Amino acid sequence: MSTPPLDLAALLRARFGHEAFRPGQEEIVRFVVSEADSLVVMPTGAGKSLCYQLPALAMGGTCIVVSPLIALMKDQVDQLLARGVRAALINSSVDPAERRATMDAARRGEVELLYVAPERFSPRFFDALRGVDVRLLAIDEAHCLSQWGHDFRPDYLRLGEARLALGSPRTVALTATATPEVQDDILRVLGLPGARKFVRGFDRHNLRIDVMEVKGPKEKDTLVAALAGGGPALVYCATRKNVDRAAGAVPGARAYHAGLDLSERQTVQEAFMRGKLGVVAATNAFGMGLDKDDVRAVVHYDMPGSIEAYYQEIGRAGRDGKASRVTLLFREEDRRIHEFFIHGSHPPAAWVHAAWKYVDGKGENPVFLAPGELASVLPPDAEERAGQSCVYTLVREGLVRRLGGADRPGYARLLSPCREEGLRGRVFSWLVDHAHDGQCGAVPERIADELDVTPQQVVATLATLRARAHIDWVEPTRAEGYEILRPGAELRLTEADVRARVARELKKLQSMVDYGRAECRRKFILEYFGETAPYERCGNCDACRSGKKGTAPRGLDADEDIIVRKALACVARMKDPHAAGMVARVLVGNRDGAVNSFGFDRLSTFGILSQFSQREVEAVLAELARAGALERQPARRQIGGRDTMYTVLALNDLGRQVMLGKADDFRMCFPLGAAAKSAPSITAAPVGSTDLYQHLRDVRGRLAKAADVPAYVVAADRTLQAIAASRPVTRTAMLSVHGMGPERFRKFGEPLLEAVRSWCGG
Repeated sequence: MSTPPLDLAALLRARFGHEAFRPGQEEIVRFVVSEADSLVVMPTGAGKSLCYQLPALAMGGTCIVVSPLIALMKDQVDQLLARGVRAALINSSVDPAERRATMDAARRGEVELLYVAPERFSPRFFDALRGVDVRLLAIDEAHCLSQWGHDFRPDYLRLGEARLALGSPRTVALTATATPEVQDDILRVLGLPGARKFVRGFDRHNLRIDVMEVKGPKEKDTLVAALAGGGPALVYCATRKNVDRAAGAVPGARAYHAGLDLSERQTVQEAFMRGKLGVVAATNAFGMGLDKDDVRAVVHYDMPGSIEAYYQEIGRAGRDGKASRVTLLFREEDRRIHEFFIHGSHPPAAWVHAAWKYVDGKGENPVFLAPGELASVLPPDAEERAGQSCVYTLVREGLVRRLGGADRPGYARLLSPCREEGLRGRVFSWLVDHAHDGQCGAVPERIADELDVTPQQVVATLATLRARAHIDWVEPTRAEGYEILRPGAELRLTEADVRARVARELKKLQSMVDYGRAECRRKFILEYFGETAPYERCGNCDACRSGKKGTAPRGLDADEDIIVRKALACVARMKDPHAAGMVARVLVGNRDGAVNSFGFDRLSTFGILSQFSQREVEAVLAELARAGALERQPARRQIGGRDTMYTVLALNDLGRQVMLGKADDFRMCFPLGAAAKSAPSITAAPVGSTDLYQHLRDVRGRLAKAADVPAYVVAADRTLQAIAASRPVTRTAMLSVHGMGPERFRKFGEPLLEAVRSWCGG
């Protein structure tokens, strides 16, 4: 191996034309060149690419760069070629003849950086790499290695084995978004436990970071028009419906999502890149590999599902270093969209096992599944997209791989001999050699690869052979195609695994909600990605500029403590865990059908926080979950005749201690502010109250209001005093109280009995 040039700054000027390194780059480059394996976590636009490109030139030989994005690959290769760097790429967009020429050049030492798509790593590709002097392996978008990353790609799981097959060259993994947990997972998959981590540059000083709390879609429409108008700007939405709505709210904006034709999406992207379109409203698919430096604003119409996704998307603003603004229109209710997505993407383990048994048992490889085909092996109440979610889970488990359009075979049936020479004869001979009982499955790209022609030539030749009645040719199917990677393998997925994955996703979603409440946005982001913030308040985000305070966890005052304990008591009285919305409806006294059907209107805690709105009570529950007194858990129940998964709140040990007033050191962010102070005095709590009589009066008042009768009709004061004194907890004991006859008990006795039981803690 040649000695690396010591003057890296001179090499930087000579090969890239840069006068100096960006902050953090030089230390990383020197380590990669002269030390060992590394993981680089730097945001988009901070100069990650140079951290492997310059070492590749300094170390000599060939650097193999793994990248999942064809468009980004091509852009980087074009930029390197323009600087005189000998770079090339190998992916599905390159025809077989060009791929062979590239590999020949690499073996001759004429390729300094070779960009490769992750799915290319196969025994055949390793054979082609023999004789290539591979000195550095760079893995871009390395978060795709981790199942806990926000963009997991199963093809990346093979890169640990690929690294060994390449002779374990020095390796640098790079990503713009990886939490400490994901960082560890990346190094585990690659087999690099001792690699040095560089976490740099997450503090994007040129970005003005704002969070604006909104009440609903109409307010979003007004704000997004003001924030994104003029552009260049990107507006990110969680659903296609909201993409269309946001695009309609901003004059001159265009929509971009998977429901549009490919040609329309390409038109939108090209117009935006060329500066002919100022604003694009899109789902998160837009922007992957986007190399546009002058995006001045990024607006999140909906809250993203994770900090990783959010940070990657705002990273597309201000890549030229100029001042830009990123704004999150924050509405905590938006979390429900993502909870729906999370639960829908994680079907029951039993369903996934049934899907695997069906797919693996078809006796075909690859397997092609028509829309809805898996419905026959799933329960009748399964949601429409459950089959697709099952197959996606099998992909995550490494059992199957989804086939791209170029990998899907057509079918040829041999009809009559073809004695022609040239390409028609060669293609026909290939079909004969691969036919079984006169039939042959054929992928045009593979035929082209073996015959050293283009896939387009093969497709045209097959059409000609069909026209001349030599074959009957059926075009490649549009059904979803999957290659079975481990036929007959045991699927080890359990329901506990599914719940754990859902819990992880919900935790990431909770971090996104916490960001919306943070005292300093920048500090929150830095610490989330494992970088130490050099300040308590950045002074530049909306929270710091406004002097926002009071969102850090703290101890509760007496009024706040009673509200919290009543909320927790309601969760306890409802027995089984329920969704936050249901708990809140019970606490505020909402008598809807669901509340009544469960009998929650008869609980002593029904309406116990009626002085607040449902939204305010849900905020209290959310903060209790954030503080650890309630646990968010996945639940699966029959709703509207369908098996549905959703999130419920469960009381844990800490929550019970808080409810009983025994957690003196409990701290939380209390969301109601002055509302708690202005509320009517609350002197009776369901648990731990010193005035059962007053509590019974509260319950009597709610019963009287609901029945539209005077309070004495429910129970006279003397009767309530007798109940408070004797504390009956059974029907028989209650009927023995003066003034509580059978008819009164039939109408009002159970809620009063439950009030005594709850006060006594039973």
